Amino acid sequence: MGFEVEDLDATVAELRERGVVLGEVDVPGLRTVDGIAEVSGHYPSRGARGERGAWFRDSEGNLIGIGQPVPAD
Repeated sequence: MGFEVEDLDATVAELRERGVVLGEVDVPGLRTVDGIAEVSGHYPSRGARGERGAWFRDSEGNLIGIGQPVPAD
């Protein structure tokens, strides 16, 4: 499941304050830095060039994603 957020940095900070641990990813084409990844090509219908995203698991082990569109320059 994924959610679009208005301010990814603020959302990540609030989640961390509540004890949520963000996943770290380092595979070809996708790498997180301090829990946040830059993903190109997402949200083209919104005129964005991509998104900043983060992932974590809930108490049942389900993967949850949060993302913020990155406006096109």
